[in-house]
Amino acid sequence: MSGEIEKRASDAEREQVVVRLRDASAEGRLTLEELAERTALAYHARSHAELEPLTADLPAGVAPPASPVPVRRRWLVGVFAPVSRSGRRAFAERNIVISLFAPVRLDLRQAQLPSGEATLTVLSLFAPVFVTVPEHVEVESSVVAIFGPVHEGSTGDVPPQAPRLRIRGLSVFGPVFVQTHRR
Repeated sequence: MSGEIEKRASDAEREQVVVRLRDASAEGRLTLEELAERTALAYHARSHAELEPLTADLPAGVAPPASPVPVRRRWLVGVFAPVSRSGRRAFAERNIVISLFAPVRLDLRQAQLPSGEATLTVLSLFAPVFVTVPEHVEVESSVVAIFGPVHEGSTGDVPPQAPRLRIRGLSVFGPVFVQTHRR
């Protein structure tokens, strides 16, 4: 019976795995989508055998660089010409999207959130803004829309300590679409 108890994962062990995953994402080793997916799996894991594969491809205890330079703010501006961003890239703590008469598409499925949380500020005038987030990411949206709708898709089951994206902003005559990519 003691062998069976040793195989079961504790809450503290699940939390250790999630912290390691968040650190790996902050280092750029995991995308936002990978972080969200693995975090959900960690919180649902019942045994060590389910937890071990979640960090098996990550280096053990890698020290951060001597002087890391965190990305604090990133801009995405579209004026009369459409702009889109996707792929594996660092997402800053504060991100600003300005869309003036030009649609903006921001795909965050492979983005890497700093410390598991980021803010996206949107200013849209006569243009739509499309934001795609991976499943299992907590999205907190408070966009003021004037003559343009704000559409938010469901983020699915969001585990505790899931990565968080706060979306703020103002949209005038332009819709804002926040959609969740489902596998």
